[in-house]
Amino acid sequence: EEQAPLLAFLVRLVGARHVVEVGTFTGFSALAMAQALPADGTLIACDISEEWTAYGREAWAKAGVADRIDLRIAPALDTLRAMPAEPHIDFAYLDADKGGYIAYWEELVPRMRQGGLISVDNVLFHGGVTDPEATGPTAAIK
Repeated sequence: EEQAPLLAFLVRLVGARHVVEVGTFTGFSALAMAQALPADGTLIACDISEEWTAYGREAWAKAGVADRIDLRIAPALDTLRAMPAEPHIDFAYLDADKGGYIAYWEELVPRMRQGGLISVDNVLFHGGVTDPEATGPTAAIK
């Protein structure tokens, strides 16, 4: 329940007009960010699941923000690499497969405008990132 207001606040804080979300799942965070965008703002939502994002599509339509969200069903790296290379993204939210975080970060950073912001979910991973024996997703985040 804290995530949505925080993301909306961050979108407004940086005056975002162009947002990218890597990992949309059921669309809850995309909804919060889209509601915080100005009417002509856009959010590119990257995910690989038609099934899970269908919940988001329905909620976006009911909330009246579906026109602000461009859902792209494809591997996020493909979507990011197809974007213009020049800085144009105001805010990015990264919450996809943990093993891909570094690759997503490397694609996003050059596309961020000066003063833009990248928010990364799970960076502490329940404290597991302090474990020197970390494996799996925890090791990837670490």
